[in-house]
Amino acid sequence: MNFLHIQSSQLSTDESSHPLNSKLNFAQIQAVDLKPYKKKWRLLFHHVPSAKIIESIYYDIQGQSVDDRESKEVILLQFILLNMQAPFDLKLNEDKWIHISELMPTHKSPKEWAQICQKFVHQSAYNNPWSESEDQLLLEIILQYQRMRKGNKWSKIARELNERSLNKCIRTPKQCRERWGNKLDPSINRDEWTDVEDLHLLQLLLQLGRRWADLSIQLSPFTNNKKRTEFSLKHRFKKLISNSNCIESNSIRRTNYQISSDWDKKEINKLLCKISQLEMYINKGEVDNFYYHPLTKQILLNESNKIVIIKGRSKVELDLSILFNSTNSESKD
Repeated sequence: MNFLHIQSSQLSTDESSHPLNSKLNFAQIQAVDLKPYKKKWRLLFHHVPSAKIIESIYYDIQGQSVDDRESKEVILLQFILLNMQAPFDLKLNEDKWIHISELMPTHKSPKEWAQICQKFVHQSAYNNPWSESEDQLLLEIILQYQRMRKGNKWSKIARELNERSLNKCIRTPKQCRERWGNKLDPSINRDEWTDVEDLHLLQLLLQLGRRWADLSIQLSPFTNNKKRTEFSLKHRFKKLISNSNCIESNSIRRTNYQISSDWDKKEINKLLCKISQLEMYINKGEVDNFYYHPLTKQILLNESNKIVIIKGRSKVELDLSILFNSTNSESKD
């Protein structure tokens, strides 16, 4: 449902002949603040239409085919609802829907007008799962932003998605960001969890706390830069702790780890206990304990012969194979 630029071809010179003049308060509706309505409804006008424009629309609807008059019907319907000061959720009693059907120039039942209204009411995303077409459109917009090096400007991405999408549900910047991070991002790690990755997750959790976005970045060098989603990290953490079978204690175990203030004594002991269990499962020659130092750079070597340097949320990769090949070629010369 696109915004309609209203043009009048049948403006009347006699406003008193308007069939709605005696039933609508045109002076009152011009003072209505549209901002709160724009948040709840998909309005088809930026400003309240004048009496002459409404009169033109009224007569145009009567002379147009069903397909041509749909948008103008909605404009007139929204105008009438604003005049009635209808609630945002459009929950009206039967008498008011009957009154609306009497004001509209086309013949539809009160129930049909109520159904049409639901098309422009912003629906909650939690009650409306993402459709395949929405996913494809959101992915297209984000990849376009990345190619143009615009970054992930979620407010602009959400606005473009809502303007181009045919879905009646309005998506917020937060919903777009979470959909990308939890579902659409090609770098998402969907592989099975390993004991080594579990161990690194708990070691980082103990030291960083519940900083899920940071944890995702810190773990990625161990999985060839594939990132676990925040939802996946939370789910894995709950599963590991629930299966720890640790004996509760009031005293905290001795440890060399820096411990985040996010945790209480009970949670700290569970984390330390599960870390200890995982260390027993893993060959000591395969993995060293991972100590996080937030004020220093971490230098890691992954399986692709690349050094990954991490500081905060920034990450740089250096390909060692280029250096080795260059060194070998120089020695041969």
